[in-house]
Amino acid sequence: MDTNTQKDFNNTLVILIHGFCRGAKDMQYWKKHLHKDFPHILTPDLPTRYSSFENCLQVLTKEIHAAHPEKYENLYFAGHSMGGLLAREFLAENKPENAKLLLCAGTPHYGSRLADIALLLPFAGCIWKPLHALKLSARKSVTTPDIAHLKTALIVSTNNGHWPGKLFLSRESDGLVEKTSALAEDAHYTAETSAAHVNMQYDYETAELIRKFFTEGKL
Repeated sequence: MDTNTQKDFNNTLVILIHGFCRGAKDMQYWKKHLHKDFPHILTPDLPTRYSSFENCLQVLTKEIHAAHPEKYENLYFAGHSMGGLLAREFLAENKPENAKLLLCAGTPHYGSRLADIALLLPFAGCIWKPLHALKLSARKSVTTPDIAHLKTALIVSTNNGHWPGKLFLSRESDGLVEKTSALAEDAHYTAETSAAHVNMQYDYETAELIRKFFTEGKL
């Protein structure tokens, strides 16, 4: 991909998707970092704490369609954690021909061991419904959108910087998601950040990797 110009960016819609138990406010750091290059950025606010994964996907689809993505030449997606899974499902279901780039940061493509542990707690699955979509048995394969010219990139970390990771996960994790789960076979590019899982949302290095992928089409 040739390096984009500012004129090209005016024809691009960037969609930033937050993860489990988060909100649109958690995408504001990425948005601010990207805004100098990309004037059109959508940060959907999804019910990822208590609603099911399927309902979150419905809300995401509604918000994206309300932004009239068909009027843009390019659609670029970046999802953090479960947001990467939601992006993949949206793309697989809708197959927008103008979707060009997809970046997943700290995304549990093969499920979360911590989700399995959390679901052992009484009523956890009734309260935090997205956990069911994050368990290991629910993610035996990666959803790979069948869209021509779509390039996919991954950002992973081995900074086991959160206490659940220290207690329950291997050292090769970002504190909430193990590296083996964050990887996906359809990735054209993979980069590593020094930020732990939650911190990726507010981290300069991570945001700069996203900007590089979106402006250059590679990592």
